[in-house]
Amino acid sequence: MFSDNSSLRKIIRTGLLVFAIMGIISGTMPLAIISPAIFTGTSMPEQLPAFTIVAVVNYGFAILLLVVRSRFFKK
Repeated sequence: MFSDNSSLRKIIRTGLLVFAIMGIISGTMPLAIISPAIFTGTSMPEQLPAFTIVAVVNYGFAILLLVVRSRFFKK
């Protein structure tokens, strides 16, 4: 895809990896916030679905970026 411009290819690969790592971290934050409440048995009926959706969307986005990085930007 970018075989003639290797520096642009490296920049895009690095950017995809950085954004995937940021997506994984931002998906883990809501789970870290709600996990003490889940393990102690505290009721969080209003926040649990929202935090779960945020985590799933962030993890899905990170997986998508890693798939694009591995499929289209092979070394």
